[in-house]
Amino acid sequence: MMTLTLNVSSQFLSSKPDNYAVEARNYIDFIPIAPIQIQSKVTSASSNNEIKNQTTLEMSLDKQSVLNFIPNESMETTIQRFNADQTVSYLYSGRSVNKGTYRLIIDYNKYIIQSIEGDSDNDCVGYAKIGVGLRIIANINALKSNIDISSLVAIGKAASEGAISGSVGYEILGVESKEITAIIPINSEITSTINQVFLQAIGVVKGKIYDTDTRLYPQVIAVKHTGCDVKTITENLIGQYSTKD
Repeated sequence: MMTLTLNVSSQFLSSKPDNYAVEARNYIDFIPIAPIQIQSKVTSASSNNEIKNQTTLEMSLDKQSVLNFIPNESMETTIQRFNADQTVSYLYSGRSVNKGTYRLIIDYNKYIIQSIEGDSDNDCVGYAKIGVGLRIIANINALKSNIDISSLVAIGKAASEGAISGSVGYEILGVESKEITAIIPINSEITSTINQVFLQAIGVVKGKIYDTDTRLYPQVIAVKHTGCDVKTITENLIGQYSTKD
């Protein structure tokens, strides 16, 4: 059944143009959000192999407990288009976009996915990605049409050709380390070296996550809905995870 679902999804997307975009409520992947601190208690195995219900602040005192809580690792790309009517659309591919304003978000995360439940007023459910890592945000002004903005390599090339302009910034998600703060670059213009800088930053963050002097604070960093609007799923998320037990 899973194979069939993936094949149908793949066939659906392959039949669409490279600049195919949908509204947030129809977007089926995770949507990055500003990090939200978790106040409620979560379950994790400690370094002593004890199962504990604790806040992420309490968990941060035990590095292995955090690593046990966020066993998954991924790098995800999200492309947003800012429309003239002030709405935001999501692109499944950015290989051939038209003139306009876009945002490319790339997340490297250690994470876990947990469910978001509805409340008594609505049945909007979904999933929360809880984790730590590095986020790069490239704000792009496409000056021409048929431009590839699907990756850092692509936008670096487009910038060198004068096809786009814009800026790039970095966010450290739930990782406290003086070394990372000192090494991660500040906001800058998009250049042809952007991919190299990002890969270097990824290497630093990946190494420091396991460093004994690094404190980790898992936060909600992305959400995925099941057919309802993003505002409602975010409100349910805040109600579930930002309330102290």
